[in-house]
Amino acid sequence: MADFRVVLVEPSFEESIGFVARAMKNFGLSNLHLVNPRTVLGPSGRMRGGHAQDVLDSIVEHRSLQDALEGLHLSIGTTAQRSYAASNLVRKPVTPRELGHVLKNRAGTVGIVFGREGTGLTNVELGHCDATLTIPAVSEYQTLNLSHAAAIVFYELHVAAGESSMDGLASERVKKTILSFLSDSAVRSGIEEHDRALLTRAFRNVLGRSAIRQREGSLLVEVLRRISEALTRTKDSGDLSAVTETETGTRGWAEVTSGLPQRHDS
Repeated sequence: MADFRVVLVEPSFEESIGFVARAMKNFGLSNLHLVNPRTVLGPSGRMRGGHAQDVLDSIVEHRSLQDALEGLHLSIGTTAQRSYAASNLVRKPVTPRELGHVLKNRAGTVGIVFGREGTGLTNVELGHCDATLTIPAVSEYQTLNLSHAAAIVFYELHVAAGESSMDGLASERVKKTILSFLSDSAVRSGIEEHDRALLTRAFRNVLGRSAIRQREGSLLVEVLRRISEALTRTKDSGDLSAVTETETGTRGWAEVTSGLPQRHDS
C-alpha cells in the first residue's frame, strides 16, 4: 500500500490547515507538509482540526515545493483547470478514482499537492509534479473548497487501498534516467528542441499516470539506453546499417527483456 504525503502550498487560512488535517485523520493519513504558509496555526485552526491534533503537531514546513517533493516516488498536483490546448500537457489530469485504481497495487511514497485557496497551483508548480489530478464538476463552477477537494481525494484513495502490495514504485532516480535517455535519443534523432520538450512532458505524464513499477522502470532504462547507443553508432558511422537486426527488435520482446539485467535502484 502506498504511503501518502499531503502537501499544501502557501495556505492563507489556518482554518484550511485544520480542516485538511481533520479529513486526513478521517482516512488514516498523518503526513502533512506545508510550503511557505501565509498564516500561523492557532486556536481557530486547531479547533477545525478536531481529533487530528497529532497530525497538526507533526506538520513539516518547507521553503519551496521542490523541497517538499524530495524523497517521493510519485507526486500528484491538483488542479481545477483542465486544458484543451494540445501544447499544455501539464493540465491533462486524472481523476481521484483513476488515481486510486492505479495506486491500489503499488508500494512507495506518493505526494498529493494542493494549491492556494484562491488561485491553486501555477503551471510551473504543476510542472514539478509527475502527474496532475482534477475532480470532475459542472463546467459552470469547477473550483472546490480546499478541504472539500482534499476529502474527496482522500476518500477515493482510501476506498482503493483495500489491496496492499509490495510492488514498489520506480524511484525518482530511475524516472529521471528514463527521461534522460529519451531526451538524448530525441536529440540524436534530429527532433526539434520545442518538440523534444513536449515529448519529455508527455512521457513524464505517462510515467506519472501509470505509477510505473521499479522493475518496469529498470526495463525501460535498459531499452532506452540501448536505443541511445544504437543511434550514436548510427550517427557516427553515417550508415543506418550500424543498427543491427538484434538492436532493431527482430527478436521477440519476451526474449529481449528476459536477458536484461535486473536493477535495484531505490
